[in-house]
Amino acid sequence: MNVQKEVCIAKTEYWKIWYKAKNRDKKLTDDNQKLSQAKEKFITLIMKAMDKKLNLSGVYPAIDDLDKTLEQVDDLKKCLDSFRPLEGLNIEKLNRYFDEVYTYDSTGIEGNTLTLQETSLVLNKGVTIGGKSLREHFEVVNHIEAIEYIKGLVKDQEELNQRVLLEIHYLILKSINSENAGKYRWEDVRISGSKHTPPSFLKVQELMDEYFEYYKENKEKLNPILLSAYMHEKLVTIHPFVDGNGRTSRLIMNLILLQNGFPITNISSERNKREKYYSTLEKVQTQNDDTAFLKFVAGNVKKALIEYLEVVAMNKEPGSKGEYFYKRYLELKGE
Repeated sequence: MNVQKEVCIAKTEYWKIWYKAKNRDKKLTDDNQKLSQAKEKFITLIMKAMDKKLNLSGVYPAIDDLDKTLEQVDDLKKCLDSFRPLEGLNIEKLNRYFDEVYTYDSTGIEGNTLTLQETSLVLNKGVTIGGKSLREHFEVVNHIEAIEYIKGLVKDQEELNQRVLLEIHYLILKSINSENAGKYRWEDVRISGSKHTPPSFLKVQELMDEYFEYYKENKEKLNPILLSAYMHEKLVTIHPFVDGNGRTSRLIMNLILLQNGFPITNISSERNKREKYYSTLEKVQTQNDDTAFLKFVAGNVKKALIEYLEVVAMNKEPGSKGEYFYKRYLELKGE
């Protein structure tokens, strides 16, 4: 082949590549333009109809059906995933807020009397609140440390096992009941105000072995929301510790949710919601009926996703972040 022919072939190949690249860049430009238009339409709609506040509960209404709620959660999760990677100062602040509210409510469910503002002061300023016990201060400080621990487990891709469970419990009870922190109970216990009687301490180790076996067998099979709910309920039903069972069970639930890309899910300490939490749990423990508890957990996961998205979606995210969410929102609104 002579040089002139090689040059001719090379030119032809160059123009083919250039043409493909041009079309690709044009497609990317068109896609970004379409997304920009959808996002602009979304913001305009919010500012006009909702007084500059996004209310996703209106497009994802409460449904008293577990399967349909799980479908909503799946769609909301896709919405959140469209903003990944979730990073930056605003996300850090949002995560910290979620962690503090979760700490306030999870300790409050167990009787801690610190307000949300007092909890924040203790955690961020190291303030000692007058008239509040030292134990209450340790409870919130320990809880936030336990949250950081489970987030570290997620980052390092560590699985739930007995060592992890005992470490979480140790963090919850350290400086409060150090003798029993990170240890299964060696005595029988009763739960105040509950009809459920936890099993004898003699059966705890055997039941905990079954607990972790259940997790291994189902972690890849079950919907992660259902798995987190089952692991929560089973642990608090066994009640393997002298104290700290509720906080530890909720942390295990959140460990599983975080591992599957969900935000921290909180259970409110408000009286009516706390009573619903206890009553749905007791229904599993005394009637072997888990439907209400599964609905309760799924509803709280949905609530967490909505609260998280309502902040993230209104931030000025760069590039093509949020494409699925903006288009899906406009679709659900019929725009």
